[in-house]
Amino acid sequence: MANIAVLDYEAQSASTSYGKIISVTGILYNDQFQELDRFELFCRNVPGYIPDPYSLWVNKGLKKLKESNMSHYQLMLEMHKKINQWSPCIWATWNGHGYDYPLAEKENYRSLLPIYILKTNGNEAADFLPFARAAKLFYPKSLLTSYSKSNNPVFRLEDLGMKNFPETDKSKFHTATQDVEITAKVMQKIKESARPIFESSLITISKKKAKDQILKNKLFTTALYYFGKSRPFACTYLFDHPKYTWPMVYCLETDPKDLMSLDYKSLKEKMKKPGKFIRAIPLKHPVILHIDYALKAEPFRTIGIEKLKERAELIKNNPEFGEKCKKAIDEIAEERALKTTSKEDERIINDPHNQLYSGGFLDENSSDNDIIKKFHKIEWDKRYEQILKIKDLRFKYFGERLIYQNEPEALPKEVYKRIHTDTAERVLRLEEKNFTTIPMAEHLIDSIRAEKDISKEKLDYMNEVDEMIKEMRIKYEKALGKTKIKNEVA
Repeated sequence: MANIAVLDYEAQSASTSYGKIISVTGILYNDQFQELDRFELFCRNVPGYIPDPYSLWVNKGLKKLKESNMSHYQLMLEMHKKINQWSPCIWATWNGHGYDYPLAEKENYRSLLPIYILKTNGNEAADFLPFARAAKLFYPKSLLTSYSKSNNPVFRLEDLGMKNFPETDKSKFHTATQDVEITAKVMQKIKESARPIFESSLITISKKKAKDQILKNKLFTTALYYFGKSRPFACTYLFDHPKYTWPMVYCLETDPKDLMSLDYKSLKEKMKKPGKFIRAIPLKHPVILHIDYALKAEPFRTIGIEKLKERAELIKNNPEFGEKCKKAIDEIAEERALKTTSKEDERIINDPHNQLYSGGFLDENSSDNDIIKKFHKIEWDKRYEQILKIKDLRFKYFGERLIYQNEPEALPKEVYKRIHTDTAERVLRLEEKNFTTIPMAEHLIDSIRAEKDISKEKLDYMNEVDEMIKEMRIKYEKALGKTKIKNEVA
């Protein structure tokens, strides 16, 4: 087995599109979970990005923001050096596909660095949260957990750490380093107490291997998480999603005979209702297990293996049913998109922060790629000239802002004023759904301070965050005030 590098990021916001990394820890292990190397990086706040006060309280990131001598851009460069040094390996996370990987990719994008560095050149991106849930589901004694009010296992790292490794220092939870160490310990425990689950996790890390497992097994078990609980499903492959291309599977607890007799309109209406018989398996380290696991649970135990085989065979022998379902899913998605489109959506779509995926991939052979590579190697006073050569407006936008954030004197005065004014208008906006503004941060601070029985520690912490936000307000209001005065004189 390849080396495993466990990663965790702490950010100043929960948004992957607008939040900025404030710390990252990586620990490299061999296949026996013996530590080989580690790195810990911290950085100060990025100009133009307002920290979310609640996120800072959870990850205790305020001190890092205020005291670090490292800029965010330097952190990104140092992180990439370490990633290149450790590659190729398995990069492991806890809920990485839900947060860490999108955050890292968007931060790479905004920093003009290789976006998919954790998933290319022999690297594989793993997420062990779904496999911890699967281990608990099929091997109940493999992990000790807390339970929710609904009596469902809880998989917060803090709870798992204290339950399974009582020597853990609780005060360090929600730091990147502590979360990495607990993730590695949980992975090791799954390997020891639910070995088949751990071994299956190594097979489906890559998209190709995961897709192969789905296609070559007429029947298989997956575990999907919804309504706070991991649930087993006996499945068979049906078709690839018309837009996202990931596998769509038929869940065999539903007899397909009655569905196949429906006309297209009735089938489409049926697919809009709860109790879905078709489910998506995005190829982001999915749980794909032998069919025997589903047979341990109801209703599959009662249905039995022979009936499941019969239903899967019926699906395979009626490709027209799959085509009708595929068409219906495409149309349902288009209808929902038309209902939710608004001017606000258009503004969000046109924001370069949100165009990493929609704007297409940067061709490695393009002239822009060569220009961007050179950007990182030359002196700051030459970088603006380099940015002017970029054709892709997304990378031109972030290139200018990298200079603004790190060496603003290297920008022409009129360009600096344009970016500074735009930044001030953005962060002082009263209403914003997608990123933290100064008014939003102030409102959240007031709400936290008004909590019943708030501790002195939390109150003092919020007061300190408030002081930082006040300084930001003065800075950006001054920028708009200067602009306003200049316009009035002109």
